[in-house]
Amino acid sequence: MSSYNTNSYEEIEDPDSVSLSGYQRPKVNWYPGHIAKAERQLSETLKSVDVVIEVRDARAPKATAHPSVGKWTAGRPRVVVMTRMDTVTAASRESWRRAYEELGADRWEEKLGGDEKNRNAQMRKERTKYNDDGEQDSRTNLDGGIEEVLFVDAKRGQGTHSISRAVYRAGRHVNERRRRRGLNDRSLRVGIIGFPNVGKSALINRLLGRKRARTANTPGVTRSLQWIRVATDKTSTGASGSSSGNSRGSGQRPKKGFELLDSPGIIPSDMLDQTDALLLAACNSIGVGAYDNQAVAAYLCDRIQNLVLMGKESIAAPQWRDRCLERYGFDPILPLSEQKIAARWGSESTDGSSKTWIAFAAANADRIPTGEDMLFIVADNTCKGDPENAARKILQDFRVGRMGPIALQLAPESEVDEGQQSVQTLRKDGLNVRVVADPVEFKRASEELERKKQEKIDQRAKSALEAAKEKGLELPISMDEVVEEGKESKEDVKKPEESEVGKGLFDGW
Repeated sequence: MSSYNTNSYEEIEDPDSVSLSGYQRPKVNWYPGHIAKAERQLSETLKSVDVVIEVRDARAPKATAHPSVGKWTAGRPRVVVMTRMDTVTAASRESWRRAYEELGADRWEEKLGGDEKNRNAQMRKERTKYNDDGEQDSRTNLDGGIEEVLFVDAKRGQGTHSISRAVYRAGRHVNERRRRRGLNDRSLRVGIIGFPNVGKSALINRLLGRKRARTANTPGVTRSLQWIRVATDKTSTGASGSSSGNSRGSGQRPKKGFELLDSPGIIPSDMLDQTDALLLAACNSIGVGAYDNQAVAAYLCDRIQNLVLMGKESIAAPQWRDRCLERYGFDPILPLSEQKIAARWGSESTDGSSKTWIAFAAANADRIPTGEDMLFIVADNTCKGDPENAARKILQDFRVGRMGPIALQLAPESEVDEGQQSVQTLRKDGLNVRVVADPVEFKRASEELERKKQEKIDQRAKSALEAAKEKGLELPISMDEVVEEGKESKEDVKKPEESEVGKGLFDGW
């Protein structure tokens, strides 16, 4: 595994590129009418809320971060809640927490305009004014309105108590300002937003202590905005955690609770980043009619395998390899020739016989299974050769956690990572990470890669010339043509005889 060091990668993963098997995945896009309507309403409704809770999926934090949330919530404190913390490793959670603290959870959102920046600055100034003892906000690394980043498991209730405390801390300036003006406290208005099926309604039910919002493990269940009141008889506390007195001198004052705005999942109208779109489909945050199960399942296997080959197995998928052996009967990291697996999926002409498998294994002895390979291996081993059922099985096993904790995106380590660490598919030698090659072949592979690149350049140039000729365009003479003409003219000129050399040089003297 040493040959798969992350420093030896050259090109990053491109879901639009053709795989080793020649398959190109279809585009994924989903923007139903109820989401378009909710997005229009949210931009207006969020103006009346005091605090915003943005919910993201801990398995794909960058993919489930809407790029426009920063603009919609400008001037209001925001708490980022990462749900499904039980589906990722503790190392993954800690790496994302550290990245958000150092780089900011809103680093890769759309750039704010002058008006949004002014509203954020005014919000920070207002909160500092009404903070206890005028204390300054220490979160200087979060340029927007993000206050805290929390990891919770809404289904089991782990970490949900910290959400209420974070909401009261973020919105305590609202009632403090009212008290200084002689007004009674009011309930905080809290808006909950996020991608479809990231756990918004389950989070609301956990905060309420009862099932109030309808939930299901499918996107698009919540289809309209609705206000839900969360009552509490607890006492309010200051930022330091100690109880603070009210204007009438009592040692504690009852909290008014807060009102939650449950909203439908919001998603960009055009998924420009197809890597994120495929991950959202794998996480069941996109309607099933918008993607092909087999394409998404194959890409999911590709993605996890790449993370393991990068040496990130302990962070991203520590149990995946063992679970594949247990549930599917093959090792996703070993070369095909070293595994005793069914061979019907080798090509259309194969019949599954041992002779066919030996021939196919010999032709692919230096290759680790691709995502498509793994899909058909699962089909033959567990689904009687049906790839569609195999795709559903792979996706369902991932979604319910049968493959162990899996993090599909790695936390960024610098600002240039664009929200996550890149997942590369080529080494510097030019070979795909799945090709098991001897070091003596690295030079040959690099030369072959350069040759293919030059062939593509020549082919594009030839196509451009043909298109220009069809349109009657006159192109300038290239240097190659000048050199070729020069060679021809030199060949036409005869070499003079020795007696004629210098003849006529002094004529006329």
